[in-house]
Amino acid sequence: MNSRRYVQRERARRTARTATAIENAALREVARHGYPDLRVTDVARRAHVSTRTVYLHSTSKERLVEQALRRRGAALISRVERWRPRGDTPEQILDEMVALHEREYRGESSLLLETLVDGALPRAVARLLRDLDGVRLAVITRTMNDLAHRGALRVRTQDAVALAHALLSYPTWRTALTGPARRRAPRLVASALRSAVL
Repeated sequence: MNSRRYVQRERARRTARTATAIENAALREVARHGYPDLRVTDVARRAHVSTRTVYLHSTSKERLVEQALRRRGAALISRVERWRPRGDTPEQILDEMVALHEREYRGESSLLLETLVDGALPRAVARLLRDLDGVRLAVITRTMNDLAHRGALRVRTQDAVALAHALLSYPTWRTALTGPARRRAPRLVASALRSAVL
């Protein structure tokens, strides 16, 4: 094995791990303190790197947060865009759509969403939340249109889309998960959606 190629590959892996650690630290610090109070030294401490290393990856605090959010946001948008229901019955399809939102909100993307919603970010970065919401709305619209073509909806398609969008929006979902429903929230949301539109 060529030792030079091995060294280059290992260096690339180490650089990627460092970049990921810095991004994670930046998002966690923004979620914890808010964007205006973010300090690069705190990001460096959380990522276990020097402040200089953080500045090597991003020239400013703004670019650091923007890069982290854009990369995570693009991955989240791509996952949501690719979603297709596997179920055959309308009930299964709605349950799968609720499960998709539960996975995204409970997983790593919850940190991204917390940052976008609560982080008091610059307008250019906050636009990512609108992009994500647009993709979510497109998935919900496509799903409800498919159900309407099957004759499964008992309400107008636009009303079904509006209700699903409201029930599955991040602020509503966060309230449901932290309120009295807690772990039962996904089941209750799915039940409410099924009983309202099917």
